[in-house]
Amino acid sequence: MVVLASLKELRSDMYTPVTEDQFEISDKGIKHKPTGCEFTPRPGDPHDGTRREGYRGSKLPSGEDYDIRALDSMMKRLWGEYVQKRGLDRA
Repeated sequence: MVVLASLKELRSDMYTPVTEDQFEISDKGIKHKPTGCEFTPRPGDPHDGTRREGYRGSKLPSGEDYDIRALDSMMKRLWGEYVQKRGLDRA
């Protein structure tokens, strides 16, 4: 009997894992080093700013292919934690 994996399982196996050590984080913003995707906050508001997509959503020449949902989720979480730890949030 052959059991087929679900489409979700197949897709997740095809992507390069997104890990915390792939990000550079400073008061100037956060960058996913492999893809160049970055967020630069506007002065005075760490939650508003400019996002540069870099190669987000594209297969890299190295063969790496990052799931944009996983990348976005990790970036948002890490930036939120950084802002909170550094007291950059206005609230």
